[in-house]
Amino acid sequence: MTENRPSGADNITLGNPNVRDGSSKLIFGDNILTCQFLRDYADLEILRHIQPEDLEDVSERYVRLHSTERNSDTVKKVDISKYFPSDPCANPLGLPLYIISLVEHKSRVEYNVIMQVLRYMVYIWEDYEKDMERLFPGISSRKDFRYPPILPIVYYEGTKKWTAPADLADKIFCGELLGKYLPHFRYQLIMLHEFSNEELLARKDEISLAMLINKIQTYEDVSAFSDLPQEQIQHILKNTPENILEIMAEILRALLYRIKLPENTVEDTVAKIKERKMGILFENVQMDFEEEKRKADEAMRIADEATRKADEVQRKADEQLQIYGEIITLLKQGKTDEEIIAHFMQCFSWSEEQAREKASRFLLSS
Repeated sequence: MTENRPSGADNITLGNPNVRDGSSKLIFGDNILTCQFLRDYADLEILRHIQPEDLEDVSERYVRLHSTERNSDTVKKVDISKYFPSDPCANPLGLPLYIISLVEHKSRVEYNVIMQVLRYMVYIWEDYEKDMERLFPGISSRKDFRYPPILPIVYYEGTKKWTAPADLADKIFCGELLGKYLPHFRYQLIMLHEFSNEELLARKDEISLAMLINKIQTYEDVSAFSDLPQEQIQHILKNTPENILEIMAEILRALLYRIKLPENTVEDTVAKIKERKMGILFENVQMDFEEEKRKADEAMRIADEATRKADEVQRKADEQLQIYGEIITLLKQGKTDEEIIAHFMQCFSWSEEQAREKASRFLLSS
């Protein structure tokens, strides 16, 4: 049977970050899902009781100033003043007490994320200061002037271990020399694949269902999702707003095309979400797991071979650069070509033939 897919579907691959970024933007662009995410996963007591109406999306104000590759990041202003009416931390000007939630989405490990988050935070604070100065000239010079708290979260959907530094101090060269003056700053890391399907389902809300869908990366993941208790999934969907169902449908559609299911299978499966039949999403999906595993293994073999060849090219380039550097140094010392050949034979345990071959392009007499 010929598979029909939307234009460009064949270009969607397992490692394509654009699919993940698009899903993240759909999820965190919605205040209901973001509210549930912060309540369930942010591990901050002051956010346990927030409601969607307490959130204001201010992403466009900040994210657009960075590269377009970062457009899946979200910035939410969370008004918590009604939950802490007499809180001593309240703004002395009588302004609403709020927290800025900054969610950085990552589908792969990025080692400079700590600086990315810090730049965001500093920009948000500078922008806040400018706003306050427009409203109250000279306010930032007052003793009691404070900046709003920012909760930085890195939401990681990749399967590889997160090995990027979580503390700014770990990115400072010879930071230990600064002692107590070494700056420390951390972000909260939420790793999707640290949560089992059962743990996510136990949260009993739509954000956890969306995260369950986002965990689907292989045919085996489809099977694992199918084994979840249908009644629990159906209970969550019972009162889910239509716009949330649409978001889940779009997320699932992108992921299923990514693992290259036929268009009719994808659309039939997606339709079940809109019909609130998510518990039986994949009941009619027929998959040859052994064949898919064979394809995945072959793809991995090809990728490993490409990496090996690239490493070999780089090794030879590094060797040539080292030889060139050595020859330049020896020529400056007045060494003859024969003395240079002898030097390489001694240093690298090369035969005379090997030494002449490797150095030939740099020595006139060779």
